Amino acid sequence: MNVRHPAAALEPGAVVPRGSRVYPVSMAPESASASRPADRVRRTMRKHAPTGAAEALDEASDRAEEVTRHPWFRKAARVGHVANGILHILIGLIAWGLAFGSAPEDADQSGAIQLLAANPLGIGLIWLCAAGCVLLGLWYLSEAIWDRRSALDGVKDAGKAIVYVAIGVMFTVAALGGRQDSGESTSSVSASLMSHPAGAVLLIVAGLVIIGIGGYHVYSGVTQRFMKDLRSSSRRDVSRAISVTGTIGYVAKGIVLALVGLLFVVATLQRDPEDATGMDGALKALLDQPLGPVLLASIGVGLMLFGVFACMRSRYEA
Repeated sequence: MNVRHPAAALEPGAVVPRGSRVYPVSMAPESASASRPADRVRRTMRKHAPTGAAEALDEASDRAEEVTRHPWFRKAARVGHVANGILHILIGLIAWGLAFGSAPEDADQSGAIQLLAANPLGIGLIWLCAAGCVLLGLWYLSEAIWDRRSALDGVKDAGKAIVYVAIGVMFTVAALGGRQDSGESTSSVSASLMSHPAGAVLLIVAGLVIIGIGGYHVYSGVTQRFMKDLRSSSRRDVSRAISVTGTIGYVAKGIVLALVGLLFVVATLQRDPEDATGMDGALKALLDQPLGPVLLASIGVGLMLFGVFACMRSRYEA
């Protein structure tokens, strides 16, 4: 025997199978949309904040979501992917030059930005990249709050938001005439942390996390897992070029990140903050290895391909 569901009145003849629970309208479960992170945040605000403040926060949340979902915001945020691509292409070029004995800047983000600033149109491009990275960071933050599919997705999107906003700040500092040395800054912070036992532990944990992130990049490249992040109706809609550049690029970047993390761990264990110099130090460390110039040149090509991938990625994300 079939039991008629109250909602079946919307569809004449609709029934629900035996054993299905039938709820009065007032007791019906919340819709799937109500379980979104944003809805849970709103419910928490209503519960703990004064009535007026909760309503104001709720309205502000709605407005922020509306802005970040606007097509023009998403299009503007795509500039951040292009900016990230330009950075990696320049870092790859610097690494290539370093492999053959001529590198004009440090092989990291700050060096790439300084190289870009030397271009006649550099300042304008830097401001454009700064805006794009900040907007992309805000878009990833909105994804973490309003549109994540799981807790892990939320953490990943929040991490990307922090990274892109930080890069945007670096672009902004350069546009205002400031100069940053990522390697020296990293060594300085590392030295301060190493002077305390808890700080040393924190550095080792940070190094292990970076190694893990690097390993995940390599895994994503080898298995082409990164293709799942591209907003396309099917993999056949994605060009062969983005598949190839992404595969090689992710592996190369993963190796660099793993080296950065390894240097953090080794530098901390040896109490030598001078070795904890970030990406520039990791790439230069390759020169001390057998076939060092060949390895560094290969990594440089891989980073350039990752940059090309990031530029093409703007078509599919944000």
